[in-house]
Amino acid sequence: MAGTDLVIPTMRALRVGVGVVLAVLALAPRPAAQGLSYSLFERYLESLREQASIPGLSAVIVQGRRVVWEAGLGKADVKKSIVPRADTPYLVGGLTQTFGAVVLGQCIERVALDISAPIRRWTADIPEASATIRHVVAHASAGAPGTLFAFDPARYATLTSVADACSERPFRQTVAEDIFDRLGMGDSLPGRDLERMASSSPFFDDARLRRYEAVLQRLAVPYRVERSGKATRGDYPEDQVTTATGLVSTALDLARFDIAVDRDDLVHGDLRAEAWANVTSNDGVPLPTGLGWFVQTYNGERLVWQFGQVRDTSSSLVLKAPGRDITLILLANSDGLSAPSALTEGDVTTSLFAKLFLRLFVS
Repeated sequence: MAGTDLVIPTMRALRVGVGVVLAVLALAPRPAAQGLSYSLFERYLESLREQASIPGLSAVIVQGRRVVWEAGLGKADVKKSIVPRADTPYLVGGLTQTFGAVVLGQCIERVALDISAPIRRWTADIPEASATIRHVVAHASAGAPGTLFAFDPARYATLTSVADACSERPFRQTVAEDIFDRLGMGDSLPGRDLERMASSSPFFDDARLRRYEAVLQRLAVPYRVERSGKATRGDYPEDQVTTATGLVSTALDLARFDIAVDRDDLVHGDLRAEAWANVTSNDGVPLPTGLGWFVQTYNGERLVWQFGQVRDTSSSLVLKAPGRDITLILLANSDGLSAPSALTEGDVTTSLFAKLFLRLFVS
């Protein structure tokens, strides 16, 4: 498409460039005011975005349970020169897992769902007979369940059957009704296929679908990286909404979700604490996941995070430092936010974007 090509640097060049940025930050004096930290973060975030050739990026920082900074960088639509905003919608991919975990948490509270029960009671898609709901939520169901961590969104998606059964509604309706509507997440959608929604439940009436259609008109354009090293307009994958992927949201709406989670507005604090604690293997070894979240330590601070990656379409990252009461939310319209990193291994510090945030706000 004429006028939409963007040069993508090699990963080595990107790491070199970011290495310079982080070196400068390491040598610089600590900012005297929080406002200066935000200014520095935006400046270097834009540098990272350019070096990774991510066309458009929306970003929000939540601290003290309120949005303290937001930005839209680059282009949500390169051809039309539309600048993204904090309320620009994106396909959030794997961040959907956190919503799935909340729905299961609500099932625990409402109908006493036992997550230690074998998941084969709800689905035959997990072959291991001893695999429990907890194993699947923690990405520890493969092979000998409870032994090893293996990030597998397809297995996590089987939790949709559990969510549907305990809520007695399709998962997408539960999220729309119990989370999006409840929290005022007006720019978030339970998928992109309006026809499928209309046929799935009377809940998705004409008025609601018209509102959803208006949000879809503002959806960030997806971009893919070609072998030639250029980014060109891509295509969204076939719509599929599960507990693992498929939701559409914005950085500001995700901030509303983040604040509600911190306030225990969606599930009680004991369940949140369990979700944010490392699951241990059968041998007592901590795994890199809690329930629906990754959990790790950085410089003595606990980090709770999750990411999304839809190939040639979009990427996302939510990174929380609960001890500092601060959260970073990033949404991009290419997979460049997460594709170069080894986030599936459970270490958020492999992300150069996360490193920048941690250096300024958590170190």
